[in-house]
Amino acid sequence: MGFLIFSGILGLIFGILLLAIPGKLKKLEVKVNAFINRIIGDADSFIFKYNQGIGICFLMSGLTLLFVAYYLSKA
Repeated sequence: MGFLIFSGILGLIFGILLLAIPGKLKKLEVKVNAFINRIIGDADSFIFKYNQGIGICFLMSGLTLLFVAYYLSKA
């Protein structure tokens, strides 16, 4: 249950950041770019090219996870 809540809140945070302030997120990305590129390659251009779509997907998945956590707590 805690994992669903944590994942939901994390998804909401990243969705809001990608929609509201992609420039500040880009500055944060520069600091951790070397680590990410070693693991998954160059995802930066893709994420910032489609920041609105990915941000909306993060928001929707975050809300869904929070709803599932709420539903499971009531069941």
